Amino acid sequence: MVLHTATSAIRTRSGCSSPSYHLPVEVFALILKLCFPDVDHVRRETRDMQEIYSLRLVSKSWKELIEDTATLWTHVSTRYPTAVIRDCLRRSNNYPLRIEIRHVQVPIHFRNALISRLQLLQSHSYRWRSVTYNVWNGLDLANRHVQEFFESPAPMLYSQALKHVKVHGLLLPWSSSLLRGLETLSLEVPGTVPVDEIINLFDKNPALKSFELYSEGTPDSQSDQTASWPANPAFDITAHSLENVTVRTRNPHFARQIMSRVSMPNCESLNLSTGFATLDDTHTLYNTLAQFVPKIKRALSLGGRTRLIWDPEAELTYEWCGYLEYDAFQFDLEFSGVEPDIIIEWIRNFAAVSGSQVELEVCLVASDMETAQRLGGCNEITKLDIECQSGFTWDDADEITPLMDLLGDARVDPFDNLSWAFPNLKELSLRFPAYELMKVFNMLSRRYLHDTYVQVMEASGISIHTPPKLDLWVEKPTEPADAKIMTALKNHWGVKNLNQMKQEF
Repeated sequence: MVLHTATSAIRTRSGCSSPSYHLPVEVFALILKLCFPDVDHVRRETRDMQEIYSLRLVSKSWKELIEDTATLWTHVSTRYPTAVIRDCLRRSNNYPLRIEIRHVQVPIHFRNALISRLQLLQSHSYRWRSVTYNVWNGLDLANRHVQEFFESPAPMLYSQALKHVKVHGLLLPWSSSLLRGLETLSLEVPGTVPVDEIINLFDKNPALKSFELYSEGTPDSQSDQTASWPANPAFDITAHSLENVTVRTRNPHFARQIMSRVSMPNCESLNLSTGFATLDDTHTLYNTLAQFVPKIKRALSLGGRTRLIWDPEAELTYEWCGYLEYDAFQFDLEFSGVEPDIIIEWIRNFAAVSGSQVELEVCLVASDMETAQRLGGCNEITKLDIECQSGFTWDDADEITPLMDLLGDARVDPFDNLSWAFPNLKELSLRFPAYELMKVFNMLSRRYLHDTYVQVMEASGISIHTPPKLDLWVEKPTEPADAKIMTALKNHWGVKNLNQMKQEF
């Protein structure tokens, strides 16, 4: 707020009458530290630097404070004008630098400016603490200049302060000194993946805490694709410091080769997406996860329920993940091209082999009735979280009708009992901006037969598997007429608790 007031005062040329103009320098220094933190995980945007330059115009004391605060100038991007980069390098004194090399396909005059800016940054490579490189629109001429920059032997790019590297869209030389002594490393590897070089990275970076790898290529060696996982695998290397691992690649055997050769005893978080599209691939997935089975088992025992999330933007793409609020091993496994009931069958088998119990929360959009019908017989599903499609219109409110029919229609289960879809459902969350609450009430009346009627049916020899009472979550109604229906829902014999959510639409 203070920064906004100060910059607004500059634009209106009324700075002397602005309260922020008289702000004590000590207080202003603290505000600057909070607004522009000098930390590794916070990215400094171009507009942030524009704000810093504008604040220099408020007063002489502010100008001196800003220019003498080295941490305001330690984030340097090739998107900055050359003059700004020079200011950053000069005013940051000898503080470690956070470098961002970022561009899209641009005219030739900018490429020349890019080369000039890279040369400026190269001369200060001994101060680099983090390097982030991102490229869009493929490998253009500017990208080749960056490649030459990273491969330049004179002067050598070397920094004892360098701890964080993120390079996407460009393949660094595996012998680069930038790939040594790191704490975090994020790589996007185009083409064939050199597995041995990836494994060597863990040897070169014994203090590595976070590792991310993105690739659409295939491993350079696929000799072990059909090999079975040994009972006591012999790892090539142990990454003692590694806490967070992300591997996203289309080839499931690539992830298996990494996990079978690198021991990660202290890993706390695993994000794995490797195109598991067949039952054979899901078997490979179990082998890949072998060293994490005890941790996943403990997470299942502590967290109880895990999530199965459908990605509406990608066909047949689902994520199985744990609850972040639990202090346990965090896992996120993505399946692509696999039907949801096959995924649940894999989860069921995984739980059986690991000796753990599974409860699932399934997140779907209301229009995906095909998936809902396929999952309706799964006993492991205890919560449904139903949302609307993105780009919702009021005409889409009828999407909830088929779902209510699915939940309310009785069926005969494999044991000849009268049952209902999602027989162990305990929680139902309807994140919808508009629907007729009466449809929810009618579903409940069909799903939960009155005790008297159940007794009559069972006396006639008809066994009834009555579902558990629901914790029901609905959007807070906006129409006064819905108040009575809300009261009816709250007092329905099939509802354990009624909860209202604030609409976010």
